[in-house]
Amino acid sequence: MSRNNILTLMATSQTQRRKINNNQTNVPSINTASADQISCITPLPIFFLFVTLLLTLSATALLCLAVMTDHWENIKWDRSVLERLTNNTPRALFWHLDGKVAQLPTRHGRSVFLVPMHSGIWTLCIDLSENEMRQLGQYGFPHTNKCVSYLLDNSMNVQDEYFENKDYQMIRHPTMRMQNLSISCSLVCLIVLASAALLGAFGIFQRQISAILVTGVMYLLAALFALFTLMIVHFKRSQNLPLTESDGVIEGFVAKRSDARMAMAFNLLEARFFMTSWSFDLALGGVVLCGATYVLWTMLSKIMRYNPISALLI
Repeated sequence: MSRNNILTLMATSQTQRRKINNNQTNVPSINTASADQISCITPLPIFFLFVTLLLTLSATALLCLAVMTDHWENIKWDRSVLERLTNNTPRALFWHLDGKVAQLPTRHGRSVFLVPMHSGIWTLCIDLSENEMRQLGQYGFPHTNKCVSYLLDNSMNVQDEYFENKDYQMIRHPTMRMQNLSISCSLVCLIVLASAALLGAFGIFQRQISAILVTGVMYLLAALFALFTLMIVHFKRSQNLPLTESDGVIEGFVAKRSDARMAMAFNLLEARFFMTSWSFDLALGGVVLCGATYVLWTMLSKIMRYNPISALLI
């Protein structure tokens, strides 16, 4: 074999070695880049899903707790106004439990008790402990139920004469109509929350983008009905009704019907005032969280739609 042929074979072998080395060095670089890309993408959807579920559970818990508790409003009595209203009357006003409860004697040894109360969407409760109610028993405080329901048609409690309310046409009164509206809105809110929870779980486990998007819309709808409930509770007292007119449930009074009418004849309702309480604040926080939950569910559907890798990871 001549020298030129040997040199040609050596050049050819060196060229083949260079091609093999280039192929071996290029393959790992491509895999490394793809691995780095996956490692950067992977934590984002998982973290976003975790935040979405956490906020969803918080919003649902706040709204459910607010609707099921009975501290939306506090009913109190202004002592200075009560004393001013009863100064020119023949009947004296007595105070018990360090000024928490006022007693107004009426006739035949009976009395009207002006007590603090708290109310929710469903019930109205006397804001006194069982021990305090037993202490008031020695002054003639009746043995009555501590809580009564707004849902009964003709009386606050059929077996309790001290909350009977047939003479005041509870259902036809504007305040009670608004109370019924708040009950309806809160029921719709609970139904929407339950449906959204089931639909959201289905959308995540089955990777259904449309179901995830609808879940966000349903949380926005739940926030809307919860907001309606808040507005009704807040504005139902602003109707400019005469102070001597009963507002349906005679909130703040514990007495028989005839005795309660005598107390209202003295315009004592002027001394009664209402304040929102912690259940109202919980509902307001739930509305804000539901709005944020809607945004997160919508963004989660976008991530799953335009990022196939994240869809597989989720």
